[in-house]
Amino acid sequence: MNKNINPHRQFSAIQIRYGGCKGVISVNPDLDTASHQLRIRKSMRKFNCSHDILELCRISKPRPLYLNRQIIVLLSHRSIDDRTFILLQNEHQHMLSESLVYPPRAYELLNEKLSRNLFPLRALIHDAQLNLIQEPFFCQLLITIGKFELAQMRERTRLKLPKNLARNMIGIVDEYGVLEYGQVFIQYTELTDDYMSNNSESEKATILEQQVVVTKNPCHHPGDVRVFKAVDVPELRHLKDVIVFPQRGKRPHPNEISGSDLDGDEYAVIWHPAFIPQTPNDIPYDYDSHIPMKRITDRPINRLDIQSTVLDISEQSCVGKLCSLHLANMDLYGVAHPKTLAIAGYIAEELDAPKTGQHPLAPKQIMELQAELGNERPDYFDKSYYKSYPSKHVLGQLYRSCLRFEPNWIAVQTPPTTVYASPIDQLLIHDLHTEHTSSVQELARIYREAIMDIMYVYRYSSDVDLLCRYDSTSSKYNAPLTKQQTESTCLVADSAQVEFKQLMHRIRRLFYEDVSTCDKSNLRRCYRTCTQCADRKMAKASALYIFCYTDVSHARRILSLPWLFAPLLIETRKLNIKKQTKLFSPAYVAQMLEIQPYRIIGQALQQAVQYLIDTNVPLHFH
Repeated sequence: MNKNINPHRQFSAIQIRYGGCKGVISVNPDLDTASHQLRIRKSMRKFNCSHDILELCRISKPRPLYLNRQIIVLLSHRSIDDRTFILLQNEHQHMLSESLVYPPRAYELLNEKLSRNLFPLRALIHDAQLNLIQEPFFCQLLITIGKFELAQMRERTRLKLPKNLARNMIGIVDEYGVLEYGQVFIQYTELTDDYMSNNSESEKATILEQQVVVTKNPCHHPGDVRVFKAVDVPELRHLKDVIVFPQRGKRPHPNEISGSDLDGDEYAVIWHPAFIPQTPNDIPYDYDSHIPMKRITDRPINRLDIQSTVLDISEQSCVGKLCSLHLANMDLYGVAHPKTLAIAGYIAEELDAPKTGQHPLAPKQIMELQAELGNERPDYFDKSYYKSYPSKHVLGQLYRSCLRFEPNWIAVQTPPTTVYASPIDQLLIHDLHTEHTSSVQELARIYREAIMDIMYVYRYSSDVDLLCRYDSTSSKYNAPLTKQQTESTCLVADSAQVEFKQLMHRIRRLFYEDVSTCDKSNLRRCYRTCTQCADRKMAKASALYIFCYTDVSHARRILSLPWLFAPLLIETRKLNIKKQTKLFSPAYVAQMLEIQPYRIIGQALQQAVQYLIDTNVPLHFH
């Protein structure tokens, strides 16, 4: 299965759908010589079905972890110092700033945020020796991603943790029964900071033997954040990038954490020393619903039943309103106050409403809870229809820090309607590019019309925004998103990406059809391996690059098109570099030297922040 999927590294667990079964299966070396290679628990069977295709929903792999407001609130309740969160946010902001002046940071950000295999970033840097920071298209990508990250910080207090100190991990059960209650097993793949490294086989795996903090979104009750002891157990060493929970104990640990299970849930796992609470775990909330599930027993379920249920969930869900009430009450009274705890319970019941058909509060009761708070809300709510007050909570401090930092990014943002010719990289000009001027103009017209249609349907203002899955012209999100709304937004963005990939395939086929002189019966193989018409391909890609970067006849610039043929541009640049008397042109060397002072300043700032952390200097934030 791993060979068919062909990921960059071996996986340990996958979430599947198979023949009416649903859940997570994990690798077991004992099955290597067994007659049956797949074992499914009875609890995984949801219904009987003859469907025999194994569907993969999610694969275990190293996934970065971002803190959100819910996790920050609960960690703050567990006595994690406010300065720890503020310094973490400062580091994230500093990394975004570095991405505009320091190539390794630029690569790291683009590689993390762009769809996989969209552009060969490593080859562009290593083989073509292209400075992504000064290339107009990639620079615009960096700016848009940076703006999106800042919007996430301001509106959702989304803070990135260091990649080797925290992860999102799929949860699985200890099949061998060797873990004790209160223990977990975690072996994570260390991710290197070497942005030129591409050898996943040399990645080191580390087994944790220390205290770790574990939670899962959504988390509102103080007991949803729990500290466990990570231990090394030989029987489990074949499992990587997953968190293994014990079978033993009076109550399953996953159920203690937001009432979750091991049906594919991902857990936030943190072993960063500064974020490990030293206080005892709170008593977990009882998430076992005493309301029976809504069932239709007198007849088979039909499509009308499904439609009715989906409409009911969409129309009656009040998770977003309850989450806002929880946050407002937390800011006034604290997360352990009876009022706040009661709302946390309502949220848990509301999340079960699609299964039970019962909502904990009627709309009138929610309005009464809102009226009790009056018309004042913490400033980090950032809603014009509320009168705001400066919150003393760490969320307020983080919000105001973002407001001070944000103008720097607004200043570098280029409006999508700005029309001007971009500077041409002389090393991307092929000697025969003029032979393809007319053909690339027609190709550019087709691409522009198609991508503008996608942008219009999915409400993106530019091709850069489409690739970044973010509308850079929108200033704020309208309201806190519920889980269903968040999933819906992601589905819309995914649909846009699917349409863009289809457009990519179409444009590439049109591009290669008139420059490939080899067998057209296998066009994919032709344009990937054929060397007979390499010069014509590179010349056409160069002509496309020149046209897109110099065309000022349209209100919106579309610079993404030539980079769909990045491998050809890379080969062109490599050939032109070889023609130089030195490895780099004088202009390129000057560009790289220009970056060095910024890099030194960035390193100095980073060392200063680390000094504040190490020495525990008293700081005061307003």
